[in-house]
Amino acid sequence: MNTASLRICLYKSLILGLVPVMAIVNLPSSSAAAPAKAKKPQTPAKVVKSKKAATPQNQNNFADSYTLGPGDRLRVDIFNVPEYSGEFYVLGDGAINLPVVGAIPIQGLTVQKASALLTAYFSRYVKRPIVTISVLAPRPVQFAIAGEVTRAGSYTVPFTTENRKFPSISQAVQLAGGTTQTANLRQIQLRRAATGRIVYVNLFDVLQRGNTGQDITLRDGDTVFIPRSENVSASDRLRLSGSNLANQDATVKVAILGEVGKPGTYTLKGESGGTAAGSAGTAIGRVTPPTLTEAIKTAGGSTASADLTQIKVRRNTRTGSGQTVAINLLDLLKSGDFSQDIILQDGDTILLPTSTMAGGTNTTLVNASNLGPQAIAPPKVVVVGEVNRPGTYTVKSEGNTTNNNTQLSGTVALPTITNAIQSAAGIKPTADIRKIQLIRTTRSGEQKIAINMFKLIQEGDTSQDIILQEGDRLFIPVAQNTNAQDVDLIASSTISPGTIKVNVIGEIASKAGKGGTIEVPSNTTLNQALLTAGGFDNVRANKGEVDFIRLNPNGSVTKRMIKLDFTKGIDNDRNPRLQNNDTIVIGRNGLTRVGDGFSTILTPFNGLLNLIRF
Repeated sequence: MNTASLRICLYKSLILGLVPVMAIVNLPSSSAAAPAKAKKPQTPAKVVKSKKAATPQNQNNFADSYTLGPGDRLRVDIFNVPEYSGEFYVLGDGAINLPVVGAIPIQGLTVQKASALLTAYFSRYVKRPIVTISVLAPRPVQFAIAGEVTRAGSYTVPFTTENRKFPSISQAVQLAGGTTQTANLRQIQLRRAATGRIVYVNLFDVLQRGNTGQDITLRDGDTVFIPRSENVSASDRLRLSGSNLANQDATVKVAILGEVGKPGTYTLKGESGGTAAGSAGTAIGRVTPPTLTEAIKTAGGSTASADLTQIKVRRNTRTGSGQTVAINLLDLLKSGDFSQDIILQDGDTILLPTSTMAGGTNTTLVNASNLGPQAIAPPKVVVVGEVNRPGTYTVKSEGNTTNNNTQLSGTVALPTITNAIQSAAGIKPTADIRKIQLIRTTRSGEQKIAINMFKLIQEGDTSQDIILQEGDRLFIPVAQNTNAQDVDLIASSTISPGTIKVNVIGEIASKAGKGGTIEVPSNTTLNQALLTAGGFDNVRANKGEVDFIRLNPNGSVTKRMIKLDFTKGIDNDRNPRLQNNDTIVIGRNGLTRVGDGFSTILTPFNGLLNLIRF
């Protein structure tokens, strides 16, 4: 086939639409041709802004989707017209200067549309021209990203010989340092520079379902805005923090205030080699950002007054407004709800409020965890009122049945009210243990806590045995009305003195030699005290009854005779439980009283008889 025949066939193919306009993409170096006289560019099309979300289309075919713009280096070939062909740059005004036709605006056009436009211009000077455009060196893609990202601003992504893919929204987020914890990935706004339309993108769908169709590719001049979420769920935070969209800088500076051991500002570093708790698909070896629990532990743990159900995390957003996140860490301790252990971001302020309720299972639970007080030394507390030795004590937890001084997860259990009362030599029988008052200085001021230790003794309510902290003041008031049952119950409890002193006098067995003041356990009965003192003098003692003397709280003295029955258990009439300073008098039997009477009468004559004998 000769040249003329070939040209005729090509013209026919062009007319029939069988020869497409080619877009050849390569990167050889060449200089631009000298620009011709510029013609007036065409009036650009009117920009239409759409507030409706367009259907996301993830098109990354460079040849089909690339739009031309200033800085592109092109190869323009006009078939069989080499004098008009060559390499050219798209100028700053978006036009390309070509021989003969001059300046032609091609900014925003695809290669195919630009080729068709040049064909139309050259058809005035060339009979049936075939124009082919090749992108030799595409300009870098420039885009802006703002909102809830670490480093908002303008970014440039160059094309390379190996990679001619447009950057996606997720790549843009990564370039901007990742999102903040308050980012709303479901309502990302993408503004197209070419059309002015706004496309709404749900990037969270990529994390949740792997829907890559939502990860739209960007074009030159696009603007991405990531808004703030008003309500960020804990599960969303976990999924985000475990993805490559989150802030990869695991070092944050936070302030922690309120009921912690050492309030202040702390710089926290994440842990390398781990994954974010609860996140799916997290790559092994990522640096896990610090969490709320790590901040509390760093600040010395929560105090005994902390309310872990009402923790507040205040954080600033990129728009300048603040956001408060409510956290219930007690759910973490009770049910293992890791969603409450939120990821922190730089600048967060954490507040642990003072609890309005004292004690309870919650306090015991917290102090048995690694969130409780990190005690270095036993607390110093003041115990006053109806205890045997009021004063200031450094209280240790030895002997505490509700808090057995077990070390768990690096924390040391603190002593309780029971330990403080024991340190003060125990409760007095006159104490009103239903109205004990604990005065505590908290971060927010003085707090008064009412305690009913009778519930602990009678019902086993350990919530009344509150864990103490440094500086606590414990006041035990005087009971207005007492009854024998309450006194007996208190005497048998651990808040009573370990031992009491009672007096046993009179006709005690001489060989025992234990008469007088003896020390016995606090719940000792009368019968037990008699046996402890050595028992009766078999010759002289009245074994059927004793005199029982008690000094009352009001200063009066009660004396009564008690019929002895060693077969009786605890009985207020026959075998009462003793109190401190009680006195038991063992009297003489009848024969001994008569004998002692004669001895008294004859005493004046003993000297005379001795003289007579002399």
